[in-house]
Amino acid sequence: MNKLWTNMKSWYGVLFLVLLAGGVLWLVLNGMPYVNSYIYNLRSNWEAQRIQAQWEKPYREDKYGGKTPEETYDMFLAALSKGDTTLASKYFTIEDQEKWMRTLSKFKENGSLAAFIQERDGLKSTWKKSNKSTETTVSFTYQVLIEKDGTTTFEGQEINIPAGNYTNESVFVKYPSGVWKIEGL
Repeated sequence: MNKLWTNMKSWYGVLFLVLLAGGVLWLVLNGMPYVNSYIYNLRSNWEAQRIQAQWEKPYREDKYGGKTPEETYDMFLAALSKGDTTLASKYFTIEDQEKWMRTLSKFKENGSLAAFIQERDGLKSTWKKSNKSTETTVSFTYQVLIEKDGTTTFEGQEINIPAGNYTNESVFVKYPSGVWKIEGL
């Protein structure tokens, strides 16, 4: 009886090892793709979050702007009044800063910066907050009267402007850093 029990224990040990080996083999053949897929998804999600954080970083860290759209606009005009077109361009959204840097520098070079400042300062007094404004986007509409036909150059293109009364808008967006940026004038 004791020998039988010893043989059965050995047999159970062998059976256990065979089942264990079979389970490992099944896992390698069938389960590993799921494990690999899970690990791949974890890695992909981590990489996407890293890239997203890297992309958002300039927006979270941008400190050029005011606590309100009006304050940002006043800071923009103050920088222009000092002739600092580099600082003035930083009050625009990150995507538009380079374009506005070139435009404002051209205004400064050709002597039209003072007229631009005076025009922009005068327009602010006629602003009306748009009803399409939200917590993170604010638009101000204003009227501009062009008394006679004229032309202007914008980004290297000659633009004809017929006389008339035009409705324009200045648009501001709030960055994650809490500052308001100029999206459009």
